[in-house]
Amino acid sequence: MPTLPPVPPTPSPVPQQGLWHRLGAALRRRRLAEPRLWWDFRRKRFWALAILLTYTAAGFLVAPLLIRRQVVDLGQATFQRPPTLDGVSVNPYALSVELRGFRLTEADGGPLLGFDRLYVRLAPAGLLRWAWGIADIQVQGLRATLVRYGETDTNIGRLIQAAARDDGPANGPAKADGQSGDQSGGLPRLLIRHVTIVDAAADLTDQVPGTPFKTKVGPVSMEFNDLSTLPERQGRQHVQVGLEGGATLEWTGTSSLNPIVSAGHVAARGPYIPLLARYFGDALPVKVPTGTVAADLDYQLSRGKGAGYALAIDHLSLAVRGLTVHEAGVKTPFLTLPELHLAGGRLTWPAKTVGADTLTVDGLSLDVRRGEDGRLGPMPWSPGNAGPDPDTQQAPPAAGTAPWSAVLGKVLLRKAKIQVEDRATREPARLELTPIDLTVEGVSSQAGASFPFTLAAALSAGGQIKAAGKVTALPTLGLEAKLAASDLPVAAAQPYVHDWARVDIRDGRLAADGDLTYSAADGLALAGKGDVLALAVAEQGGDTPLVSWDSLGVDHYEYRQSANDLRISQITVAAPYVRLQVAANQTTNFNHLMVVRAAPTALASAPASPPVVSVGRVVVTGGKADYGDASLPLPFSAHITNLQGEVAALTTAATSSSRLALRGQVGDFGQVTVQGRLVPFDPGRNTHVNLLFRNVEFPELSPYTVKFAGRRIAQGRLDVDLHYEVDGGRLNGTNRVVIRDIKLGDRVDVPGALDLPLDLAIALLKDDEGKINVDLPVSGNINDPRFDIGSVIRAAAADLLTNLVTAPFRALAALFDGGTRTSWTISTSPPVAPTSPRRNRRRSCIWPRR
Repeated sequence: MPTLPPVPPTPSPVPQQGLWHRLGAALRRRRLAEPRLWWDFRRKRFWALAILLTYTAAGFLVAPLLIRRQVVDLGQATFQRPPTLDGVSVNPYALSVELRGFRLTEADGGPLLGFDRLYVRLAPAGLLRWAWGIADIQVQGLRATLVRYGETDTNIGRLIQAAARDDGPANGPAKADGQSGDQSGGLPRLLIRHVTIVDAAADLTDQVPGTPFKTKVGPVSMEFNDLSTLPERQGRQHVQVGLEGGATLEWTGTSSLNPIVSAGHVAARGPYIPLLARYFGDALPVKVPTGTVAADLDYQLSRGKGAGYALAIDHLSLAVRGLTVHEAGVKTPFLTLPELHLAGGRLTWPAKTVGADTLTVDGLSLDVRRGEDGRLGPMPWSPGNAGPDPDTQQAPPAAGTAPWSAVLGKVLLRKAKIQVEDRATREPARLELTPIDLTVEGVSSQAGASFPFTLAAALSAGGQIKAAGKVTALPTLGLEAKLAASDLPVAAAQPYVHDWARVDIRDGRLAADGDLTYSAADGLALAGKGDVLALAVAEQGGDTPLVSWDSLGVDHYEYRQSANDLRISQITVAAPYVRLQVAANQTTNFNHLMVVRAAPTALASAPASPPVVSVGRVVVTGGKADYGDASLPLPFSAHITNLQGEVAALTTAATSSSRLALRGQVGDFGQVTVQGRLVPFDPGRNTHVNLLFRNVEFPELSPYTVKFAGRRIAQGRLDVDLHYEVDGGRLNGTNRVVIRDIKLGDRVDVPGALDLPLDLAIALLKDDEGKINVDLPVSGNINDPRFDIGSVIRAAAADLLTNLVTAPFRALAALFDGGTRTSWTISTSPPVAPTSPRRNRRRSCIWPRR
């Protein structure tokens, strides 16, 4: 069996040492050892304490003095301006530095830059990420004065340039290309946990405008968290800026410096528009005392494909409220905008798209004025004003560059008011449109895109205008619309009528429907129908009607700007009325009603040629006319009623003739008929007119017989057949007169009247039925400016009676030449345009005709 190992002996137990035993042993060793003090430099505790005391003294006492001196000296050397610093505090244990009361002034002593307090605390934990770490930066009372002297010249820019010139020689020669202080070529690794800036402000001065612009920015507060150049690290930031008049700008978002990306929300509130208007005051001669803006948007800035960046703006909303715009020196605003609201705005870049859902304008009020020189105002951007300087116009996009694309879902203009004043007329014209409602949908910058619209407007004086259609903006303006106007007052055109005639429009309403088209190639085209109802026109300052009608209807019209013509198929005039008066000086009321306009100056542009107007037919029903002649010894008046008929193929072209067919009633029993054709605007070209009067009461014509022969007509009836032909300016006319039952009245002494034995002449001219038949042919050249048809007829009649009474036996022979009916033909060749008919008339020959 195996042998067992020996068992080791059990050690004897060590006696337990007590407290007193151990204390005694320590004292014995201390007595035997060499004595050593606690402040002995050979002890570690001594050096630890010495280092701590030195660090503390250097941090709290020495470092502030050095930092203060270094800041002052460095500022003086770098900027050539003496900075001041009230105090410096350093906490070596917190690793923080505090600067108080820093001020940097201009060379003339003016303030430039400064702050009340700057606090910086380091974060050693950043070294764990191989980055410079700053735990906290606090800036209080930051102040700056910014002055802009030129397009790119500012006081801060000058300060930076001075610092760069000072640093250039100290830094030694420039390093070779590709060699820089940062061998990595990237941003320095920096990590800032928290940055706050409170109670900051800046005074801004821009001396570039003609009137220097000054404003104050502040208070400004900023807060940045986790601001870092480390890759893919984002922090949250908040900035709030106060501006002049209580305007504010606020930004809240997240951002990163490596790479540069950001996303957040921007909000603007307050009176931005008056601030901008004051800045651009020299360019825009208007004043904007009120107008607030409320704008919000979300944005995202990210790195796009390649090395580029992409920007996306969404949920953009803009509200403008209480906007008023005044002319300089005028208290009343010419533009008032209670509210404008843009909703659903968006923008993307580099895709170059911009758009919005709706644009709503409520209660817009606009005053437009045309000055005596034809310029529109008071808006300097109005059409008709001088265009922009060609040197300032933007150059077209470079070839290959994609244009911007814009889309607007809907535009709403609600309850707008436009007041128009035209001072280019002798009497200022004023027109007010209110309310105006406009809706435009699908607005787009795409070439060829058309967007529908509806428009409804009312005149404050009465009447409405409506339009609906579609419009195209690019590449050229195009328009297709249906127009409807109802109950528009014709009196609205009164100031323009006064430029041409001294008449007052007492009444009249216009109604029209039509299709309107416009294109750059064909210009304007309009087709439709219209009516002018209850028109009443009187002489200026009077109540006696001059021209009137119950209705004037145009069944169809077409106007084409490209052909410069206006075509009307038919005009129907119901119950027209016209009053023609001849004054004592033989001028008519229409002569003195016309306004003599000044001839255009040589520098004035030539007026556009009027359109060629052609009317298929003018139909007149129930017409009336009053004629009066005050140039006669006895006043004469005639009343024509029941005038009806038509004028066909009426045109302003000088080569086309119109056909006449009119008839009416003269007095109680007389009839008048007009037939023939003529060229309205060139009657000497080709005219054939027959004017027939039947059963006209001769006593009513006594004023003419008194002036001619000094005798009244007591009784008689008159038939007149007037036949006139004009060809190439040569007049050939026949005046056939049939007088029945004539009886002369009293004599009237009239200077210039012929002293003729009318009783004998009438007795010789009467046939066996008591009628007088007389033919008076006339001829002449109407192109001669001295030609007067009335003088020619009068001379022929005078020759008739003179020859008649001076050759009684010849007349009696003809009278008894076996005929039952005798008429006399008077062949006269009056001088062309005689200056004195009595002096220039020729002898007439009288012969009998069966």
